[in-house]
Amino acid sequence: MPTSSRHRWIALTGFAALSAAAGLFLLWNTNVLGEETFCDDIVSPTEMSSVLDSAGRISEVRSLGKPVTALSCRTERTSRFLGKESMEFEISTEVHEPDFQFQTHTWKNPSDMSFFSNGSTGAVSDQRGWVLLPEACRGKVGMATPGGRQMPEVDEVVTVDAVIKGGATDRSALARMLVAAAHRIAAQAGCVTSGQAEEPQLQARKTAPTDAAAVCGLPGFTLPRQALIEGEAALNTERISGSMPGTWSCGLDLSGNAEGTIWFSASSDPRIVSSTLLNDDRFRDLPGGAGKVDTLRNAHALICGDKTVYFTMRWSDEYWGAVNEPSAALSHEMLQSFIDSARTNYACPAVPLPAP
Repeated sequence: MPTSSRHRWIALTGFAALSAAAGLFLLWNTNVLGEETFCDDIVSPTEMSSVLDSAGRISEVRSLGKPVTALSCRTERTSRFLGKESMEFEISTEVHEPDFQFQTHTWKNPSDMSFFSNGSTGAVSDQRGWVLLPEACRGKVGMATPGGRQMPEVDEVVTVDAVIKGGATDRSALARMLVAAAHRIAAQAGCVTSGQAEEPQLQARKTAPTDAAAVCGLPGFTLPRQALIEGEAALNTERISGSMPGTWSCGLDLSGNAEGTIWFSASSDPRIVSSTLLNDDRFRDLPGGAGKVDTLRNAHALICGDKTVYFTMRWSDEYWGAVNEPSAALSHEMLQSFIDSARTNYACPAVPLPAP
């Protein structure tokens, strides 16, 4: 073969090899020729890429949705030669108790969530988030199961939940995706409500040392002496998310061997403090029509003018063990102090809580 031809052949072979390598790189690390929609048209590629931020190929692993109005979908972002760990994203319609965001272990850290200040009711963290579907969707949207869907009971609500595994996500991107997904699900079910598709704004969060005379930044809010144990549970720092009036939560991260946490939360959002919550048969009426109380969960729904405000307190298992199971009297005193200090922000009257 003449020298010039051999050089041309080598060049063409090299170019073909580089092109093939480039093509494989694109297929392995981008969404070129990838799926045009995800999760039965509920999530767009742009939204998915923003949530699973960084290079990689996103593929749908499992999706259970159509033809029923329910969703359970998992996607995965993988890459090669980029040093990126795989990330998983799960989105689903779920059935919860109406105050799940303050009471359940799945959402055990409400003070780390960023609550929405407008549009839909929801919250996000670095690894998960939820959006409440409209009440108009009751009986139309449920939780996806292999056999179809599970519809909510009379005292349950339906949400769109998302979970990120293998990394953290941008909270604003996750919030936008969840709101858009919830709107599309509601549109499929014929239960869209006004303002549901509005782009969510996230409320601020802050961390600060705890002031013993103004716990959670609330003047006059103090913890009883017996709530703290030297060497096991002492005031340290607090994380506050949200605002009053509105949806708000404070987590007291205690110092000491137990490394326990106590959460205090409140909300005047009518979509959280809804008839679904208030019809829960675990609530008992307070004297004088002041509201309702569930002493087992340390939850109170107080009548404050033309609205109802939800107040609650919960602690971690570590704190529970450190104080050897907080007594009913201790719980009552802590919650009374919290409500007395927070109530003015919601224009609530003074309400003596029933003795334990």
